[in-house]
Amino acid sequence: MVTLFSVSNTLSAALLGALAHILPTPLNGWATSSGVVTGLAALIFGAILLAASMLNTILLIWWERKLLGRFMDRRGAMHVGYAGLLQNFADGLKLFRKDTVRPGQADPLGFWLSPTAYMVTSLLIFGVLPISTGWNGGSLPLTLLLALVIFSFAPLFIFLGAWASNNKYSLIGGMRSAAQMIAYEVPILLAVVAVVIVAGSFDLTTIVQEQRDYWFAVPLFLALIVFLTGMLAEMERIPFDLPEAEAELVEGWNTEYGGMLFAFFMLADYLRALVGSILVVLLFLGGWTLPSYVPSVLTSFPLAGIVWFMVKTYIVFGIFVWIRASLPRIRTDQLLKLGWMRMVPLALLSIVLATLVVKAGCPPVLHCVPPMGG
Repeated sequence: MVTLFSVSNTLSAALLGALAHILPTPLNGWATSSGVVTGLAALIFGAILLAASMLNTILLIWWERKLLGRFMDRRGAMHVGYAGLLQNFADGLKLFRKDTVRPGQADPLGFWLSPTAYMVTSLLIFGVLPISTGWNGGSLPLTLLLALVIFSFAPLFIFLGAWASNNKYSLIGGMRSAAQMIAYEVPILLAVVAVVIVAGSFDLTTIVQEQRDYWFAVPLFLALIVFLTGMLAEMERIPFDLPEAEAELVEGWNTEYGGMLFAFFMLADYLRALVGSILVVLLFLGGWTLPSYVPSVLTSFPLAGIVWFMVKTYIVFGIFVWIRASLPRIRTDQLLKLGWMRMVPLALLSIVLATLVVKAGCPPVLHCVPPMGG
């Protein structure tokens, strides 16, 4: 099967082959050796993933600004570039030019390490997420587990940055963040168990392929609700943005960060929002597939899988923005009570329902659902 890494490997071999023709004889064999070709392919693979993830993240910020503007009866960003498309680049340039000031009593290693590690781990997830049949890192049987493990590193780095800042508001925000993320990782994992029971695999590509007949959002609607709620809490978005809580904690765990370090935290938050939206699409909305009754002209054009996958992703993120514009922030005790006393039991119930779906084969009501795939 053609994958993004195989394409990167082919491109690497072609570039090094062309380079070998102009190099002296002793270097010909070195330039075309398998190790050098694989190393350059890994760099090309990483560069493509980095460019694609960063571009989509910047577009995601623009998409949120425009949606929030419409929800608030205004236009959002409008003045920098067409429809404000370049506003995020202007904001990034502004942050790049600002000095990063470290508090005198802050721990230097933790202060500089935490935003970098937070950013890097958020980017690593994109290496294992399949976007289409030809856009993935290869055959990895446990991609779902790997993505969730990398996703769960965030509380550690957020708390490290908060503690290293030597600021009581940052520390309170970091403790809130750790408690919130740990509380909601449990229902997220239980909701994923329901998906794995029905799909019979931890491979994200296989999970998408198992949704050819019907999307898992239909029989696993309860697991979808639990997963969406947990992702909102993991991304620290309203109504679960207690770790930042500007009115009471200044800016929460990143109070002491400015310049590019603040930009790292903010960009990583939107990277995680993109990852969360992608996981919802992969686990519950059929990934890059469309219903079979959709006209073939809409599914047969080049890169159709990637296009429809990103359309679904932006719709899911639009729902997150809609929730942000509609709901107020809840209290810490309400947040933890919702996570442990409501989401966990509902996630366990979704596992029971998933088991019943598997034992029943295909309940009669699902025969009314158009077959999926394409």
